[in-house]
Amino acid sequence: MKETLNWQDLRALGRTDNGGRWHPRPDIAEYFNAIRSPSRAWPHSYAKAAMTNKFANWLFANRLAVALLFFKEVPDEP
Repeated sequence: MKETLNWQDLRALGRTDNGGRWHPRPDIAEYFNAIRSPSRAWPHSYAKAAMTNKFANWLFANRLAVALLFFKEVPDEP
């Protein structure tokens, strides 16, 4: 079973600016409030955070409808 998002999934969850920096769409942006904003030096800060198990778990807990677009089933409790 797929446990994290990949770059292809991120295209549906946000947009990329001319500098190649990925930004999340507004309905999931609150997760990224404590993460450094993308810059020239660190263009993938949000994208790397979105490709973690922690973000996948947050999606299931807070945005189940969005999570089910990318994951086939709800993960088992640890």
